[in-house]
Amino acid sequence: MQDKNWKVGELSKLTGLTIRTLHHYDEIGLLCPSFRTDAGHRLYSEGDIIKLQQIMSLKQLEFSLDEIKEFIENPKYNPIDVIEMQLKKLDEEISLKKN
Repeated sequence: MQDKNWKVGELSKLTGLTIRTLHHYDEIGLLCPSFRTDAGHRLYSEGDIIKLQQIMSLKQLEFSLDEIKEFIENPKYNPIDVIEMQLKKLDEEISLKKN
């Protein structure tokens, strides 16, 4: 059985991200498709979609694309550590607003 691959337009519809955003992620090396057709069209694997979900989650936590790339490329990357960093940051912001 062959694994499913998604074209950029299909991935855009699936995730709600624009094609332009997906192209940008590829250009900066944040999310490069696993495959390309002979004509050069991007094909994303299931693993790419898992990585994109992590990217989208980190974006929702207001990390910059540079920070996200740094996290994901780090061999010691642990999503729990990143969430704890974000919680600490939010606690600090709340504390500042109370004062």
